[in-house]
This record gives sequence, C-alpha cells and structure tokens, in this order.
Amino acid sequence: MRVAFALIPEKGHVNPYIGPAQALQEMGHEVVVGAPGDISGQCAAAGLPFESLPGNTDRPTHGAELVALIQDRERLATWIGQLLLDNLDEQTAQLRAWYRGMDAVVVDPLYYAASLAAEAEGLPWAAVSNSLNPVLPPELDSDLLRTVRGLQRPPGRYAGCDRLSPDLNIAFTTEALCGPVEGVHLVGPSFPLWDRGDEVAVRPLPEGRQVIYASFGSQIYHWPELFTKLAEANPDAELVLSVGDLPGPFPGCQVYRYAPQLELLRRARVFVTHGGANSFMEAISANVPMLVSPMCNDQFHQAYFTERSQIGLVTDLRTATVEEIRDDLVRLMEDGPEREAMARLSATYQVDGARAAARLIDRLAP
Repeated sequence: MRVAFALIPEKGHVNPYIGPAQALQEMGHEVVVGAPGDISGQCAAAGLPFESLPGNTDRPTHGAELVALIQDRERLATWIGQLLLDNLDEQTAQLRAWYRGMDAVVVDPLYYAASLAAEAEGLPWAAVSNSLNPVLPPELDSDLLRTVRGLQRPPGRYAGCDRLSPDLNIAFTTEALCGPVEGVHLVGPSFPLWDRGDEVAVRPLPEGRQVIYASFGSQIYHWPELFTKLAEANPDAELVLSVGDLPGPFPGCQVYRYAPQLELLRRARVFVTHGGANSFMEAISANVPMLVSPMCNDQFHQAYFTERSQIGLVTDLRTATVEEIRDDLVRLMEDGPEREAMARLSATYQVDGARAAARLIDRLAP
C-alpha cells in the first residue's frame, strides 16, 4: 500500500506523525511525507521520503514576529483564517495530482485542502490529530474555538479546528484523560520507532539535583522576560531552558537553542510549558507534572485538561510574580496531589500509540 502523509511543516505538526509513518514502513508499506515547506532534512534523518507540497508559507511562523502577532487578538484571528482557508481550491487541485497512485492518505486535520483532495480523488483518509481537538468536551470554550466557528469552512464534520474523516479519526491520548469519544480512536502517545530526525545531544546533568525544564515550544519561544523570571524564581534546582534564538544571557541555567526534550523530560521533576499539544503528550508519558502558561490557540485546551486532571498547575507567567512562580514550582516538586494524579494518568500512556495508529491506517485501503 502507498500511503501519503500530508502535514503542516511545523515541529508540533510533524513530530507526532514520524512514529506512525515509520510503523507503516515497518509493516511493509510505502510511505511518502509531503508538506508545504521544507522538512526534507528531518524526514531523511528519520528514514522517510519527502516531497514539497503547495501551501501558505508567507506568514509568521516563529520567534518575535509570531509572539507579537499572538498578542493581538484581531491579527491572530486573521492569521488562523489564512492558515486554514487561503487558496483552498488551488491547493486542493495540486494535492489531487500528488495523490494519484496513492492508496490511502493520512492528513493533519488542520490541513483542509489535504482532506478535500482525498475526498475528490475517492481515497480513504485518516484524520490523525496532533492536538486534542477531537476530544474536547462541549462545555469547553476558547478564543480559538470562537474564531473557527466564525469562519466559512468547507462542508464536513468538525471537532474544534479539526476536519474529521468519515473513514478514520485518531487522537494521541487515552480515555483516562478525556473519557470515551464516539468515532475517535484514542491510541495513546505517539513517539518515533527510531530516530525522529531532529535529535540533539543531551548534556550531562548533575547527579542528585532536581531538574526543572522550561520550554515554550519551537514557535512562540521568544519570551526573554519569562525565562529571566523563571531563573529568579528557581528554588535551587537545575534549571534547563530551551530558548530558540534568544541571545540571553540566563545566568545559572543550562541553555539549549533546540532542546532534546524527550531526554530532558526523563530527568525533569517539573516541566514549565506553554501547553503545546505535543509537549503535553510527552510530559504525561514521562510522568512529569506541569506548570502550564498558555499563550494562544489550543494551548488553553491543554491547560483545561491539566486543571481537570489535576496533573499540574496553570498560571500566566506574564503576570505572575517571581514569588508566585517559586511557590508553584516548590509545590510541584513535592510529592503532592499533582504528582499522584500525573502518575495515575501516565500509567495509561505507557502504550505504543504510533504502532496502534499504523494498524488502524493499515485497514484503510481496500
């Protein structure tokens, strides 16, 4: 079977799919990854063929420019609309041509043109979500959900921002987090089977000292004042920061430009995060309580589940004082209710979601 993976070329929209693509290869299928941006280096290192696709590439995607944009509600709503809807007809036509010769398609459910093209070609397609959109409860509301409800989206069935498939829908979580969800397979977390393709070496960490790891992701990391505040609030732990292209300095901290997050989470006592869906999944798998400071979009959904599951604390690092942050860190470092709740949830995440997803995708083609 030839399987196309149509993805958005950002880390949070690529990394969860590496494992299922590798698992399909392991099963003997031919896999091709496509994205409207160049992720050829990572795909090659992960052992996956890559082809460049049409799409919207003329918008801010990271750093100071994106951080400024997300703090302007009107500009952010426009940016979301552009990401989801710009040039849909043109993209769909080009993707239809790319799909010819494929037997099935795996789609990032935010990549609407990819699912529309699969339907136009009569191909079975799987909506494999890199977020918790398919499992959001009806009572949850957010700026992001209000924004997408106001858009003129293509016909179809939606959950949050995701365009769902009539054939197969997959979310990388478990019932212990969200309960059963009709029409969505909850397969557990997704990790690579071998190299993910973006690994960096982990530096030695001091033995016998607790580790606090802080990252605001690969896109909205440009918060120098927040990293400085965390350093001031540090309750005598080894503080490890993932700071992107920020120049620093951050005295007394171990600093990465792009961190080996999976390795660091295995050593971390507490994870300070913006609440990105991939980071959320990885922290639960690693059994690390979180201090979540959501900044935009679906990060508020992960914050909701953090509070509901009691697996961490939610704050706004932009307005919290140094003393408040230190109190939160101390609480999470102790053997308290958040650590107990995280241990219970993490136990359900010790499954191979990548291979489980691949087995479901394997059944798609006639």
